[in-house]
Amino acid sequence: MQANVSNVQSVSHSLILPLAIMLFSWIIRVMKAAKEAQGEITPENQLVIREREIIHEIVEIRCPYCGNLYDEKPDKCPHCGGTKP
Repeated sequence: MQANVSNVQSVSHSLILPLAIMLFSWIIRVMKAAKEAQGEITPENQLVIREREIIHEIVEIRCPYCGNLYDEKPDKCPHCGGTKP
């Protein structure tokens, strides 16, 4: 009889933590739903911060004819009209 009682106690102790976690998560969900119903938290008034970093690399090349620097995109030098090498 003593072994049977200790088994019941160990099973009940092993169930306490999972039940407490389930109860806590349920309380959090209920409180959040209540705040949403009151209009405190809605997807429209939540602050969303999105950041995006754009890096543009400008490469200049030296014209072999006049020696001036210009952007690599044009096919001709804007200063003398010389073509890219």
